[in-house]
Amino acid sequence: MTIDRKIPTPLAAIVFIALIVALATAAPVGAQQGAPAPGTFIGADLITEDAEAASRFYAGLFNWDVEKVKEGGYAVHHKGHLIASISKIDSSTPDVSESFWLAGIVVEDVEAATKTAARLGAKIHEKVTEVHGYGRFAVIIDPQRAPLMLIEPTSDILGKTSGPGSWVWAELWIDDVDAAAKFYSKVIGYRQSEVERNDQKYHVFEFGDELRTGLVKIPAELENVEPAWAPYIAVEDLTKTTARVRELGGRVIFATDHNPVRGAVALIVDPTGAALFIHQIGSAKEVTE
Repeated sequence: MTIDRKIPTPLAAIVFIALIVALATAAPVGAQQGAPAPGTFIGADLITEDAEAASRFYAGLFNWDVEKVKEGGYAVHHKGHLIASISKIDSSTPDVSESFWLAGIVVEDVEAATKTAARLGAKIHEKVTEVHGYGRFAVIIDPQRAPLMLIEPTSDILGKTSGPGSWVWAELWIDDVDAAAKFYSKVIGYRQSEVERNDQKYHVFEFGDELRTGLVKIPAELENVEPAWAPYIAVEDLTKTTARVRELGGRVIFATDHNPVRGAVALIVDPTGAALFIHQIGSAKEVTE
């Protein structure tokens, strides 16, 4: 099954407007400890054509606390932590969904990473912006058209939760795996390697001694899938959650317990057309769709 997806051009400044407003209205939780390590996936922001509908969907699906902010868009909290923002964009192509999740990866120096990305052929859609007390951010479109937020945080406030409703993983779905590996090795400092799970080889990005994100070549049969970073959200029960997706107006593209690294997973699409993965915590029987 294919997913229709088109990256808005140009990516509106609303990406950062909503994020900055969400941060500005959020009270820091606890003491500011060390920032996450470079290469860490710490969350994603939803860019959507219907922010209100998306907010209702995710609040009902993951029990997220979703709050409308004064400049438009929504701030998303989980267990008291700001984990995402939801921002509205206008559709530029009739009958084609342009909603998508914009993943955020930690870099050591966002200014240097952005300059390196541009030198290697990426487009800079949002220049480096600072949010006092939280860090600096930039949005790039890599040479294969996958959008990504580069984040240089100054604390561990953003996205740090665990259990159902938390961010747990991200994969880069791309046409040319080798080219992507070279690009992100220079921009983020990733090292490409492979792991073998369930007799399958799975490409991963490492930073230091830790597996940070996945790397997947887009299958040829998926004709309408654009290169993108795909985030994963943890759930307690995959079967119940996929049923809830349908009740709330979303779609389930597939569900299985044979994902090579993450076990029981499902690919879902929200009512506005944005896709993401859900991952069941613990073991589960196979789910057939």
